[in-house]
Amino acid sequence: MSKKFLITITTCNRLSEVKKYIWDYLRFVNSDSQFDFVLALDGNNQEYIEFAHTYDIPLIYSDEREGVGLSKNRVLTQFPNYGFYFFLDDDIELLNPMIFETCISLMKDQGYHHLCGNHIKSQTFKGKLNGLSVTYSLTGGGYFTGYSNEGIKTVGGFHTKFAQFQRYGHSEHSYRFLHSGLQKSPFIFFEEGLDSVIIHSPASVTTHLPEDTNKNEWVKEEQELIDNKMTFFPLETISPFHFNYKSLGFNQKVADFLLSHPQKYPLTKGKDRKIALAEHYALQIQKTKGIFQKIALLLKSAWYSPTNVALKHYIKTQLFGKR
Repeated sequence: MSKKFLITITTCNRLSEVKKYIWDYLRFVNSDSQFDFVLALDGNNQEYIEFAHTYDIPLIYSDEREGVGLSKNRVLTQFPNYGFYFFLDDDIELLNPMIFETCISLMKDQGYHHLCGNHIKSQTFKGKLNGLSVTYSLTGGGYFTGYSNEGIKTVGGFHTKFAQFQRYGHSEHSYRFLHSGLQKSPFIFFEEGLDSVIIHSPASVTTHLPEDTNKNEWVKEEQELIDNKMTFFPLETISPFHFNYKSLGFNQKVADFLLSHPQKYPLTKGKDRKIALAEHYALQIQKTKGIFQKIALLLKSAWYSPTNVALKHYIKTQLFGKR
């Protein structure tokens, strides 16, 4: 088994998000040889393929869309020997790459095999571990997940049942880590990790109707699998998939591009760039504690786009207390 670690951005029909947020990940893996990167596209989209070709970005893509769980299965099938795996949604902006090394240290020291962004509303434990504010929860979001190689071998891959929905299934997979006895909670994360990323909220690619899911946002099929306390499902793929490179490693084309385009969001222009920068600053306001820092971020956000959605949401919910 390799001592290296793999970072994957999963995506589908949101190339505009990838073009904004991918560069900080690529810059990081170019600076740390312990980490590799791959972009995982659910489906076959020529624009993605051309983008990846332009910048020599490793890309896995499938003939058919089957949801993010199957997209992760393809990555795990193609690259079975990494020590740890990290999967992030395409709208997660990286602020501090130390989050990956912190996750690995936490998992090794505490014997965890899976970390996942979790929900405060279903929290069951909060305590200081490894100097971090670690929380356990009964529910969580799949926007940031980490897995050990041993953990994947123990619980298997994401259930193919959810290919019919083209979404769901990540919670059932997380619960297998609890049901198999690998750890004491399905969803474990640390509060400091949220300061290392920005969670953007573009429209979902696959439609979701609230009436289709229960209070935990699980469909009936997922709830039943969790209730049955499944511990293992084989790592399987359905649709044929393709990988555009033979190996991973340092990306010289990306290094050259970033050297000549050092600005944030280098592929954005005009109004789109102003809005992206405005939201970048607005979404960091709650991450800062100092009042002067908050004011500075608020003013920066307003300077680029005073009507951006993230700033309006902050003013409405935090300054005026409206939900």
